[in-house]
Amino acid sequence: MTSVLVVEDDLVYRNAIAETLAAAGFAVLPAGGVRDALLVCQHQAPDLALVDLRLPDGSGIDVVRHLADTAPACRSVVLSGHGTIAAAVEAMRAGAVDFLTKPVEGAEIIAALHDALEPLAVESLDNVERTHILSVLQACGGNITEAARRLGLYRRTLQRKLQKLPPAR
Repeated sequence: MTSVLVVEDDLVYRNAIAETLAAAGFAVLPAGGVRDALLVCQHQAPDLALVDLRLPDGSGIDVVRHLADTAPACRSVVLSGHGTIAAAVEAMRAGAVDFLTKPVEGAEIIAALHDALEPLAVESLDNVERTHILSVLQACGGNITEAARRLGLYRRTLQRKLQKLPPAR
């Protein structure tokens, strides 16, 4: 069963989220603030975390950073009633995978947690390079000299790269 650390200072809201997540099949680890969350994490590293941004004893970002350091497999979703772009950026830099703004429905929270469980799609560097080279070459009408100039490569280097490009997948 997937465990979710729910860090929310509002007891009624925390209990409502806990009930919703438990009904969806998650094991809920409730915490009322930063200190509570750190204590819970000492006993069990959660698979996921739903963390309120503003807590009475600190910032939810502190919890996200702690989880990123001590439980790197844990994926965090930040929840805030005071969502700003700066706060979302800070949360993502700290290690959060999503940022939700209150009020939010239970179904939206569950969807965000399920999305957080999905492995990150990472495209190979070879495929990224292949796509970029071919798009520049196409934009140049197939002119290798112009494509090499735009890519900042020598013409011969571009020709070698074109010969070695991995096949399209």
